[in-house]
Amino acid sequence: MNKSASELNPNDVIKVGDNWFRCRYFYYHDNNVSIDLQRERDQLSPYYDSTCIKISINKDVGIKFEVKQ
Repeated sequence: MNKSASELNPNDVIKVGDNWFRCRYFYYHDNNVSIDLQRERDQLSPYYDSTCIKISINKDVGIKFEVKQ
């Protein structure tokens, strides 16, 4: 399944390059969305932030992410 950045939810696992990452936090500002990603194997936790990548995407760009079911 493919989703745009605005359709993603926390805990979705998306493919970036050749690797899979779990969506952690979303930040919306102006016409951009920033997403904190962590390794797929790390479970979400309010007590431990394992963010390893942060990406920012303009909402007008039609990027779709492959999402694991």
